[in-house]
Amino acid sequence: MNVAQAIRTILHSGFAVALFAAGCGSSDFTLSSPDIANGAIQTEQVANVFGCTGGNVSPELRWSNPPSGTQSFAITVHDPDAPTGSGFWHWAVFNIPASARSLPKNAGSLSASLAPAGTIQGFTDFASNGYGGPCPPAGDPAHRYVFTIHALKVADLGLDNTAPGALVSFAAKGNAIASASFTANYGIQGPPTSHPPVPTAPGFTLASNTITSGTIPTPQVYNQFGCTGSNTSPELHWSTPPTGTRSLVLEVYDPDAPTDSGFWHWVVFNIPTTQTSFALNAGAPGGLTGGAVQGVNDYGKTGYGGPCPPAGAPAHHYQFTLYALKVANLKDPAVAGIPDNATGALVGFVTRANAIAQATFTATYGR
Repeated sequence: MNVAQAIRTILHSGFAVALFAAGCGSSDFTLSSPDIANGAIQTEQVANVFGCTGGNVSPELRWSNPPSGTQSFAITVHDPDAPTGSGFWHWAVFNIPASARSLPKNAGSLSASLAPAGTIQGFTDFASNGYGGPCPPAGDPAHRYVFTIHALKVADLGLDNTAPGALVSFAAKGNAIASASFTANYGIQGPPTSHPPVPTAPGFTLASNTITSGTIPTPQVYNQFGCTGSNTSPELHWSTPPTGTRSLVLEVYDPDAPTDSGFWHWVVFNIPTTQTSFALNAGAPGGLTGGAVQGVNDYGKTGYGGPCPPAGAPAHHYQFTLYALKVANLKDPAVAGIPDNATGALVGFVTRANAIAQATFTATYGR
């Protein structure tokens, strides 16, 4: 089964089926770690980037009593508390053989090659493959890190190592026979922090001549996995941003996707303040000029990826948001140092830390 077949099967099966698979479980099927003592992440497991100084070593994981019919396993680690708009994916591992009952310590290191043969490690919100440990903002209440294993009815999830955590989670939920999880906590001491919503600003607006009825038109819908749109990004235009704006960020996000983190459909950063619109299909690779950078969406692709919700689901909401930032270049190491292939969550994190205003509208699409 390839990626298109795997996801097409899930999308055609309907929203209710996907949710049922995601929620099913067995009281006998359990996941645990001897390296995570008393429910707390240890320094060895903490990231060693963004000012954190841990070992970035993935913990040993053990599971028992998978259900009959299990063909493979997928494991994810997600922080729902990260101030990104979608939480933060720290690890996504799949195609783990059905015979496996553990991952050894440091299996998340690509260079160590400790994971079972055939295992694939997806793309995390650190914009890299393999394990990326916790590194929450200092002063935040301790974040929760949810470790989940899915026992799957397929041996091959149909994805490759470009698959982001949200896509792995979606495909795993849709193929799960049972799931098990535990939650560990980690925080960094510091003055108490808060992450208030980014305010609107008088006169700062975002609109589209393509999306005029509040519903995503067919040409803007995705063109794979059973969806038959053209994957053409809509025309967008905006008014003059507030004083002090030095760059802009555009994000298109579906909070209704059954992934645990929603779904990023388009993320563009370093948009110059001289730009006031995106032409139709600007979201194609190479479709933007002037220094704007298109990050990686949750399809694992650069640029725009249109809606493709499960058939039969209630219409999903697609939030188009333009942020005015007080910094000019998110790639500058002195600002954030994010790479060109940054994910929606990574861009979302640094955007919220530097935004002075937002303009937004929401459109819907269902099938």
